[in-house]
Amino acid sequence: MPDEGDLYIGASEDHGDAVTAVAVSPDGRIGATGARSGEVRLWDLRHGLLTAYMGGLQGGPVESAAFIGDAKQPKLLTTGSFASLWTVAAEALEWRQLPWDGGRLLTSSDREAVLRQCGDLRWLGAFGTLYGRIKSDSPMALGRTASGLIVVSSDAGRITAWRRPSGEAYGDAGLVWAFGERDAADQRLTRCCDRWRLVVSARRGRVVVLDAETGAVVTAFVPPARPTAIAAHPDRPLVVLGGRDGSLSWWDARSGHCLGRVQAHGGRVRALALAHGTDLVMSVSQDGTAALWRLHGRGPVGRFAPPTPSGPRELTHVAGTPDGRCWLIGGRGGQVHVLHWSGHAGLVPQRVGRPSWVMDGGDVETLLDDVRHHWDDGPASVAAVRELASGDLDEAWHGTAADALADLIVNSADPAAREAAVIALAEIDEGAATTALYRMFDRHDSHGAAGRLLAYFTGEDESTTEELIASLPGIGNFLGNLTSATLGERGAAAVPAVHAALRAFPFPARDDADHWFRDESTKYRLMYALRQAGVAAAPAMPTLLAVLEDDEIYRDTRHQAKVTLQAIGLPETADTIAAEVRRRADLVVRDEDDEDDETEGFSLLLDTLLGMPPAALAASREVGPALEAVRRRFGDGIRTYEEDGETREYTVFEIRLADCIDEKIAAGTAPTPPSASAPIPR
Repeated sequence: MPDEGDLYIGASEDHGDAVTAVAVSPDGRIGATGARSGEVRLWDLRHGLLTAYMGGLQGGPVESAAFIGDAKQPKLLTTGSFASLWTVAAEALEWRQLPWDGGRLLTSSDREAVLRQCGDLRWLGAFGTLYGRIKSDSPMALGRTASGLIVVSSDAGRITAWRRPSGEAYGDAGLVWAFGERDAADQRLTRCCDRWRLVVSARRGRVVVLDAETGAVVTAFVPPARPTAIAAHPDRPLVVLGGRDGSLSWWDARSGHCLGRVQAHGGRVRALALAHGTDLVMSVSQDGTAALWRLHGRGPVGRFAPPTPSGPRELTHVAGTPDGRCWLIGGRGGQVHVLHWSGHAGLVPQRVGRPSWVMDGGDVETLLDDVRHHWDDGPASVAAVRELASGDLDEAWHGTAADALADLIVNSADPAAREAAVIALAEIDEGAATTALYRMFDRHDSHGAAGRLLAYFTGEDESTTEELIASLPGIGNFLGNLTSATLGERGAAAVPAVHAALRAFPFPARDDADHWFRDESTKYRLMYALRQAGVAAAPAMPTLLAVLEDDEIYRDTRHQAKVTLQAIGLPETADTIAAEVRRRADLVVRDEDDEDDETEGFSLLLDTLLGMPPAALAASREVGPALEAVRRRFGDGIRTYEEDGETREYTVFEIRLADCIDEKIAAGTAPTPPSASAPIPR
């Protein structure tokens, strides 16, 4: 929890920078806005008055906001660098930091919300009752189906549905279906509609509608303009799309038929909000205007264009009440508008905000849109990235530009576009560029990209393998990543020198505070080079196994040893690991009470086997006997524990891992491994 913060009641200013989130309480009394600076403001929507301002508590940009809980005492959930819960009462405002270290608010209802944890971006934690975790890479959007499935959309374009275990306070969710492997899309536009029975997702050049229970494609349609905003009716198979060209279109989500289209704005539609209890939808645009529409209507029932002496100011966020009578709108200049609507008076401004700072940036927005959506068009992507990088990019755009460039680095099919994006992103955010590089090398064959990029950033293109290895201890993460990947690109020719450098470190690890971090980083980078070399790194298997089993080595370094063994992926690799599993299973280890101690470090080795290719496991001569030895050691694997005065059963983690390995060999696919953080119900 931060040590200090500011709370001001009765302030009157708009935000000092861009509005990044808006929310309206279900009864329409309270509105909330969050900004890039991390400040949160509360508004009396009946009178359009600012009632509270909180600064210095969020610790970073407010990514999302939603009201949850009891309508009589609403709670506001905001996320950014961490998650915060605000309890709003008549005479008091209470704040507390939630036990998550950050994340994005993905969805909410009147009972719960789901957050992404920054400590491990592949997992989701449930707010409220702890339901467990869901494995999903970089989730961007989430929905809840009629039967309780949790539908997660990742930034790589994959959509997965998960079911929580029933009758348990804790347990990891199980995968039910998956759609769109590596079909990159702007997953922030994914929604559920028709009583949560349909999942609507904008893909490249089309919009697909999935059956929420099975993942089967119900229909697909091609909108006249690329969608930049989406709204889906929770109770009807109805979808509203806002386009890059400023158009608004209505679609039947079951048939894929267009029900109507209007030219709503002079610039792209930035956000849409449905009044779920009516047939009203509000659109806000890059041209600085807002418009209220009836579904399928030919013209707006109300339009709002605030006076702007120095030109239009882009509107980016909108939220409204279910009855459509009150709307809260935020803009990129920090302005906040409150609009009231009635059938008699039309759309009436209750509060007209003023931008607190000036930024044109329309061309930047267009370039970023091109960067996001031209992944398959190499020349267009390269041109957009180079134009973006050549301009004097306002600092306020850095975060948005970094996200768009990182998406391009990971998803583009064109090597030249990926490399151009790395160069541009490194100028904006070197840390984000480092993360994007790891993901790029995991997803794409490098084809010499690492060597070319390293030569660009260092000005040296003739370095020997030995010189590259010698540079690893003294460079930062970005150049360390490129240097390691360059060594990996050299394949078998570089493996002996890389392996020798790794073996030069003592095992067990040396406990030397002065050199510990440097040594761990160097070992990590050497193993990353071996991982990139793949099968050619097979001679290093014994050393990698020694690293994996060294308890004194940093956990991330040991994890690198695990994934490197999995990347080698030979039957001989599985044999080596399985033989060690069997050796440990046959040992008799006594605990303090002179009883057989089952915990002999099996789980990490079994988890490493589980990540091996199915063909390697099937061809291994040692895996089958090793799993039999584990089952002899643990018996049926059923154990008991006491909770709330009751005796409960669970299956030990090692037996579950062994079962998963058998399933993987039989099916030829990779099942989701269980979590070791809690007992797993029988």
